[in-house]
Amino acid sequence: MKKYLFSLLVCTSGLAAQAQVTQLPDGFTSGKTVWIVRAGASLNGVSGDGVDATKDGWEKQKPNSKWSSSGDFKRALGANLSIGFNKSFGSGPVYWGMELGVAMRGYKTEANWSYGASSKVSGGYDSHTKAQTQTLNAFNAQLSPINIGYKFLLNDKMAVDVHVGGFASYDFMGKYKTEFEDHVYSTSKYGNNIKDTNTDNSVDIGDLDGYRSYDFGVIGGVGFWFGHFNVDLNYQRGFVSIFEGDNSFFCDKLQVRLGYAF
Repeated sequence: MKKYLFSLLVCTSGLAAQAQVTQLPDGFTSGKTVWIVRAGASLNGVSGDGVDATKDGWEKQKPNSKWSSSGDFKRALGANLSIGFNKSFGSGPVYWGMELGVAMRGYKTEANWSYGASSKVSGGYDSHTKAQTQTLNAFNAQLSPINIGYKFLLNDKMAVDVHVGGFASYDFMGKYKTEFEDHVYSTSKYGNNIKDTNTDNSVDIGDLDGYRSYDFGVIGGVGFWFGHFNVDLNYQRGFVSIFEGDNSFFCDKLQVRLGYAF
């Protein structure tokens, strides 16, 4: 009997805790401070004149050149972790907040060059291909000093959260990695020639000429609340070019985060 009562008590406590967690946090729209811990992944990229100029250089074949080339900018996978708070204005759905955390920024490029032709002299075929991948991954401390949002309450358990704000960040570590492949393949009546060359190079961001470690910009996103749990999707755009000079490479990032309010 005692075991039965104890089991019933444990189940009842668990159900009560579950019910409490699935309710929206106390103070969600009543002027109290709601603290939130979030962690997630990001797709880091860049945009700007520098990106367009680099892509044009890859896509345009030089006059009288035997080489053809192509290339594109890709997004690099990153991560983020933060803690912040929301505080509604009175009992209304509008709120303000701040956030501090660690995040990543960067990008990835893939470029290819190729040449192939038949040789009347050797009676064979000459092929030469090159491929280069460059990846920037930087870790930064990021502060969002002000966020303004609006919470659309669906019921006492669910809400939709639309928000905009600003950020400032500083990169404290990171790598710029280059991977290069060179493949030569030639056939002829005198024999075949195959040569492969692979080189890798990695540089700390602190050793990159013209690299800017700081950035500031805007963030906008939408989230969904189910009780104390939150899923947030946002877009981040930097205003400071990653590199000095005429060409511009601005941080352009998509983030998805899972959060818990307490």
